[in-house]
Amino acid sequence: MSATERGPLVRVAVIGLGAIGREVLKAVCARPGLVVSGTADPAFAGRDAGEVAGVAVAAGSLGVVVAATAAEGLAGADVALVLTGSGVAEILPIVEAAAAHGVDVISTCEDLAYADLSTADLARRIDATARAAGISVLGTGVNPGFVMDRLPVTLAAACVRVDRVQVFRVVDAAKRRAPLRAKVGAGLTVEEFQAGVAARRLGHRGLRESVALIGLGLGWAFDEIRSTIDPVVGDRAGIAAGRVAGLHQIAVGVRAGQELVKLDLEMSVAAPDPHDRVLIDGDPPLDVLVRGGTQGDRGTVGAVLSAIPALIAASPGLKTVLDLTLGG
Repeated sequence: MSATERGPLVRVAVIGLGAIGREVLKAVCARPGLVVSGTADPAFAGRDAGEVAGVAVAAGSLGVVVAATAAEGLAGADVALVLTGSGVAEILPIVEAAAAHGVDVISTCEDLAYADLSTADLARRIDATARAAGISVLGTGVNPGFVMDRLPVTLAAACVRVDRVQVFRVVDAAKRRAPLRAKVGAGLTVEEFQAGVAARRLGHRGLRESVALIGLGLGWAFDEIRSTIDPVVGDRAGIAAGRVAGLHQIAVGVRAGQELVKLDLEMSVAAPDPHDRVLIDGDPPLDVLVRGGTQGDRGTVGAVLSAIPALIAASPGLKTVLDLTLGG
C-alpha cells in the first residue's frame, strides 16, 4: 500500500510490551506522523497500553486496550512493530497474521535479520507469504541491524577496494536491562555458563547473521561462518570472585582459509572502555571509533522507528536492512 493510500498518519501496532516494547510504544506516541492503532501482549491483556508503558497523555489514558493475541492487535494497522521472539519460527505466525491483515512487519527478532542463513525454508515461506499479501517484512535492531553489519557495509562504500572487515563492540552490561545481563551469564559459575551456552540459553543471537549480511553487502560468499562464545571472568564490581561477568563472542566469515570478516563482541558487567570500532583493510583503509558505543536499548528503539518509512516504501517480500534507504 502506498503512503498516499495510507493517509497522513501511519497506524502502528506494537506487538510485545516487554522492556523494549514499552520504550518503542512511548517513542511511537512521541513521533509526529505515527499513531498507535493497537497493541498485543497476553501479560497485559485488557489494560490500557499507555498505562502499561507509562505514556503520559492529557486524556489520562491512551485509549488503546492491549489485546491478548497479535492477530487482534494488528487490526487497522499499516505496520506492526514486533518486539518479541528471537527465532524465525516464533515470528512466523505473527507474519502470517499480519499478511492476512495487509500489515507490514518490522521485528527485532535477531534471526530474522538474515533468515536465509539458518532457516532458509522459513525465509522462503515468509518471503512468499509477504509477496502474495503485498507486504514487506524486516528484521532489524541495533545489533544485528546496525553496528556490526549495516554500519561497516555503509563505511565500505568509501573504499575503492575492501580486503577485510573487523568490528569490535564492547558493552557494559551493568548499564543495560536485567534480561541482557542474564543473557550474558552475569553472576554464574563458569560451569553454569558453559552449560547455558551448550543449551543455547546464553549468548548473543544474530552475530553470525551480521557476518552473513556483511558478506551480502560486499558480494562475498563464505565457505563457512565460525563462532565461539567464552566467559569473561575477572575482578568486576558487583560480581563475586571467580564468577562470570559476561561473555566474549566471536564470529568469522571464512573463504579459502582466509578470515574476510571478524566480529568481536564483549558484553560484560563493568566492561572497561565500552566502544564500537570498525576496521576496514583496503584502499583506503578505515578505522572508525564510536566512543562509549551505541546504546543498545535506545539504539534498538531508534532502528525500529527509522525503518518504518523505508519499509512502507519497499517492494513486497522479506527484506534485510541492506535493502532499505538510510535514515527515517
